[in-house]
Amino acid sequence: MFKRTPDSVVQPVLRDIVTAAFPIGLMTLLAALSYWLNIVATAEPVDIGGRFRHDPDTIILNFDAISYDEAGNRKAGLQGAQLMHFPDDESSVIQKPLLRRFSLSTAASTVNANQAIVNSDGSEVDLTGDVKAVRPAQGGKPALTLTAPHMHVLVDEERARTPGFARIQQGSSWISGTGFEADNVTQTFKFHSNVTGSYKR
Repeated sequence: MFKRTPDSVVQPVLRDIVTAAFPIGLMTLLAALSYWLNIVATAEPVDIGGRFRHDPDTIILNFDAISYDEAGNRKAGLQGAQLMHFPDDESSVIQKPLLRRFSLSTAASTVNANQAIVNSDGSEVDLTGDVKAVRPAQGGKPALTLTAPHMHVLVDEERARTPGFARIQQGSSWISGTGFEADNVTQTFKFHSNVTGSYKR
């Protein structure tokens, strides 16, 4: 049952999901990886009649890519069971993706799903199947978790959305609904319908 509480109490808890539990900035790593695959596949293949089929030209198994900051500290990471690049539309498909944003002071924030589909320029990412984003406990606050069956991320616009179910939980407090949108630029988010939840101090 949803328990109404003052916005001044609820909003700071829920607003964390935009800046921490779903770190959209991690998606730029997918864009970089897509660009790297495009460089790898620059050699023009001989057209033997199958060039325009949706067949992969690059397959990478059990990979773990990590980016570093200027000081040599781990910044972000992308791990997966399989990555396939398709030359007909320059898209990439990643099975069992695990994205991490590292921190010197806390455990890494993570985003994982069963599959990620990245478009040709890395500007759009579709996460499907048991999507889960976790910001670890910090500053005396418990871990924050976002779960959804699907999440569509617009990397350049720093927005994420799903037409289906989504749930946010922090400690014993939670909120869920149908149709979820988050905007990292404006630091806003909303549920469209069937909103329910519980807030506990």
